[in-house]
Amino acid sequence: MPSRKFYFLDYFFIFLSSVEKNIVQDDVFNAFKILKQEYRLGESKYKKLEEVENPTPHQQRRYRYTFNKVMDECKEYGLLIEGTDNTIHLTEEGKRLLHQYRTEGVRTFNISIFRLMEESHKAFRTLVEFLYGANSKGSGVLVFPHYSPLELNFSRIKIQTTQDMIRYTESLVKKLQGDIERYLKRNVDLIPKNQVLLEKIIHDSLLPESPSRRFDPKDYNKITKRIRDFWLTYFLQELYECPYSMTSFDMWGYRARQIGIIQVTESYPFINGKLVYPTSVVLSDVRSDDFSEIYHYPDGKRLFIHKPTLGEEENSPYKDKFIATLVKGYFDLKRRVRYNFVNLVSLREIVCFRLKISMHTFEETLNEIYRLNISGQLHIHISLEVDKLPEETSAMYMKREPVMVDGSYRNIIAIDIAKGGPK
Repeated sequence: MPSRKFYFLDYFFIFLSSVEKNIVQDDVFNAFKILKQEYRLGESKYKKLEEVENPTPHQQRRYRYTFNKVMDECKEYGLLIEGTDNTIHLTEEGKRLLHQYRTEGVRTFNISIFRLMEESHKAFRTLVEFLYGANSKGSGVLVFPHYSPLELNFSRIKIQTTQDMIRYTESLVKKLQGDIERYLKRNVDLIPKNQVLLEKIIHDSLLPESPSRRFDPKDYNKITKRIRDFWLTYFLQELYECPYSMTSFDMWGYRARQIGIIQVTESYPFINGKLVYPTSVVLSDVRSDDFSEIYHYPDGKRLFIHKPTLGEEENSPYKDKFIATLVKGYFDLKRRVRYNFVNLVSLREIVCFRLKISMHTFEETLNEIYRLNISGQLHIHISLEVDKLPEETSAMYMKREPVMVDGSYRNIIAIDIAKGGPK
């Protein structure tokens, strides 16, 4: 899979929009910055919490870097031409995609961008086939456990010395070894790996060599991130035997999620860790209307997205299955809180995982179910609100994309079973 430097497919649209109104590169960049702020696109996999009115010089350099990377990829796919006089012009294909976004919406636009990318690299097929190969008995589901110090009962105020950090990593290793045995049915000794990790952190002067010495508190987040990244990479490359870097795996995985090929969740409700699993298959053919073809490869194989629909029948099997899974997931979450409302994004992650559907399919189905709910055609009653649960923060919501229902982003959900149902 080729290296790429940005996650959001929205960048293609805002770049094409910027070129549509400007041809001088600096003017295109200024328009790009405005739209980047408007769409709250960050340089990471998360959207920004708020607009930055006056970007710092460092932020400006990052914006320019992203701008150049988006421009390079647009040129690679034949969407624009860069003139010798520092001007940029849309090709007919670039104009077509811009028109498509405005007339058919972001989902159709993203599929078109996907086809251009897949024609060049076959990266999405590679990713899907890797997932199934890495866990053929488990439908391609990969688990990446991670535990912060707080999740292992190490409060930040109590981690001040090298020895404190060593104790945290030793506790972490025990948890990870247990997870490997649980999820992969393997017994692995991680103590030597942990020693290598600690030696690297000490070598890089983030931790003092003397166990009793204090480290710089400003390095706390950097150290814990190094620990987390080390073990995520270990799981990916050594346990799952992925030939690609975590950066490439992440980048293409999050692009695939926007298309509906793969589902990625940074935090699954009942697992301390990240889940990655395919919501598509690469086959010559499928015998189910629940799958939709989005790409045909030269060797005869095709990429099908798992995209079941409610259909026109009053007694739709998928409708019944979706509602049952929704209700079961709701009560699974409700047992852990004292409120009637639960986090809708957490419920989405449960339903997506249990039905192996993308978050787009979940959102589309929930909208249809909610309309039936409003018209009184369900045996349950669904309440959706924009509020947050008391213990949750804005940052949590930005890192876990909210769900659009009936034209508004909704954060919490309550389900009342009027005529019986699963609990």
